[in-house]
Order: sequence, then structure tokens, then C-alpha cells
Amino acid sequence: MTTTGWLWDVVAWVSLPLLVILAGVMLWKRLVREFPFFFTYVSVTAFIGVMRFIAYKGFSANVYFYVYWSSDFVILLVTFLAIYEIFLKRIFPGFGKVRLYRYLFPSFAVLISLAAFLMVLHAPDRKAAFLITSRVFDFLRSAVIGFFVLLILLMGRTFAGYEFSITSGFGIQAAIAFANAAVRLQKGSRSDTMDRVELIAFDAACVIWLASFSIGKKAPPKDFQEIDPNALEAARKWEKSLKDFVSHGER
Repeated sequence: MTTTGWLWDVVAWVSLPLLVILAGVMLWKRLVREFPFFFTYVSVTAFIGVMRFIAYKGFSANVYFYVYWSSDFVILLVTFLAIYEIFLKRIFPGFGKVRLYRYLFPSFAVLISLAAFLMVLHAPDRKAAFLITSRVFDFLRSAVIGFFVLLILLMGRTFAGYEFSITSGFGIQAAIAFANAAVRLQKGSRSDTMDRVELIAFDAACVIWLASFSIGKKAPPKDFQEIDPNALEAARKWEKSLKDFVSHGER
């Protein structure tokens, strides 16, 4: 193995011990109850990392391919749960009272399932189906994170501590994955450079999370989580406008 190949092997697998350590830190600091979905994401991703490593070292490239892309769907599910926890349960808990936001993530789950079925149904082969659906999921993840970040900016909200670090990690991943998908679409083939950048982005996210939870920043105070009544009323108006648009074809 060349020096370059060894280096990229390290980049590809360094996130695994980081995630294991992060899970241990969360258990040690008793943060599992505070962030149950994010802990699930960390634990499941670490377990899948072990499975992928075993498939990579002990089985054929074909077996590794199917293990990798099949497990990617599981990671996507726990990713959406973690995003749901950060935005709708912690940063915007009051939005759970608005049906538009309460049903946002279930709607995305249905959309994801439908997209996966259609992609597999119409793809020329199963390998192509895995690749296509993975890119669709990357787009959906980027869209959801972008939507909530835009919502924070429009409403003048600020967030810090664990919420900020978790969102930053997911945001970095989503941005690079979206850029990689755009490059693939333009070139019509994969880009080794962008694939490597995507690996580095995930490693960077793991470093951010581990640093944040190791430092032990305090969770935001209770009044930080309370939504502005005016913002909540505006959200209800948006929901009504959307209903009117769908029902009558006009705002």
C-alpha cells in the first residue's frame, strides 16, 4: 500500500474511534437523556462503522458495497431523528403546536420511502439504485437543515452550546454532500477528490462534536427554548396560507 493510500485509509476510519469516544463521553456526563436521538445517531453510526470495517477488511468489494450502501439508509434515518431533536424539540419546541411543523418530519419520512422505492424500481441495476437514492437522501438532508437555519436567521434566533455544535457538524456534512452530488451530476461520474473531501467533512464533524461534549458547555437556559409568541403566530399564518394555496390554488 502506498503512503497516499494509507493516509486515506486513516481519513476514512478515524471517525470510528472518535464516535466511540463521543458515545462514552455522553454516557459519562449523563447527557443521554438530554440528547437521546443524537446519542442514538452516534451509537448506531459507530456500530455501522465497525460493520463496514469488517466487510472492508474481510470480504469482497461487492459485499462491502452492499453493506455500505444498505447501512447508509439506516444512518440517514437516525440522522433525521437527531435533526428533529435539535430543531423541533430544543431550538423550536413551541413549533410542535403548529401542524405544519409537527408533520414536517413524518412527511419527509414518507417522501424518503417513496423516493427509495421509485429509484430502486426504475434503476438499471441495484448498485445504481443505491447510489441514486443515497444522493436523493443527501439532498433532502441538506434541504431540511437549510430550511431550519434559514428559519433561525429570519426569526432572529440564536443558538449556542451543544445545539450549535451538533448543527454545525450536520451542516458541514450536508453542505459537502450536496456539493459532491452537484459535481457528480455535472460530470456524469463520481469525483474521487470530492469523495475524499466528504470523508474529511465527516471527520471534522466528529471532532467538533467530541470537542463540544468534552469541554462540557452548559445547556441553554429554559427561557432560551421558549418561542416568541409573535413568531409562533406567524408560523400559524404560514400554515393557513399554505392550506389555502393547496386547497384553492391561491394564497
